[in-house]
Amino acid sequence: SDDASAPALETQPQGDEEDIASRYPTLWTEQVKSRQNKTNKSSASSCDQELQSALEEAKQPQKDNVFIPECAQGGLYKPVQCHPSTGYCWCVLVDTGRPIPGTSTRYEQPKCDNSARAHPTETKDLYKGRQLQGCPGAKKNEFLTSVLDALSTDMVHAVSDPSLSSSRVSEPDPNHTLEERVVHWYFKQLDKNSSGDIGKKEIKPFKRFLRKKSKPKKCVKKFVEYCDVNNDKSLSVQELMGCLGVTKEEGKAETKKRHS
Repeated sequence: SDDASAPALETQPQGDEEDIASRYPTLWTEQVKSRQNKTNKSSASSCDQELQSALEEAKQPQKDNVFIPECAQGGLYKPVQCHPSTGYCWCVLVDTGRPIPGTSTRYEQPKCDNSARAHPTETKDLYKGRQLQGCPGAKKNEFLTSVLDALSTDMVHAVSDPSLSSSRVSEPDPNHTLEERVVHWYFKQLDKNSSGDIGKKEIKPFKRFLRKKSKPKKCVKKFVEYCDVNNDKSLSVQELMGCLGVTKEEGKAETKKRHS
């Protein structure tokens, strides 16, 4: 390239910039697909696994342009990924690392959505290894059960009491389990400004509700922080679902387990 500040691209095919840019997804696909195929097919490839493979690959001779992913907590990818030797950056889906078409930029950071996901409902994985301070395994299960039971009771009262028409449940999604419907209903109650997130002020009634209706009390203290996986001081409906242990595939099984 004539541009003196451009990094050397010996390992890239020579050609104009469009050419190189159009190779990005391809470069990603070749390297990552082969890597993801090596990791166990049945388990979703996490960023940490891919990072390990990439670092191994980069040690080999003639492999100095290997793309090395940047990882966030819980096996997720950071929303912006870059290939320093060429100066390109692009946005990805944080759960799979797949590039989002049309987002690549050169020598600047693209603006990416921190929560873009391929599987928005699979938040259960984020909470699997997450510790709830002062509330170990069995206590946590008892706590989540008590919260969901109290919320279900509240929803049933709200639906059957005509004087509470403002909290009428919108037409339920037939694909949702009862627990999913409860979480969606409660989220709508809290999200007063319909922003799609429960902000700092809107979380207050949730904290009061937890103190009043759930046990053991020790589990209440850090629960909101535990729910807030991306640490942005607000809760999305996915975060609320995930931290309450309500999930698509296991919703029905979990409910059975709890009630038995």
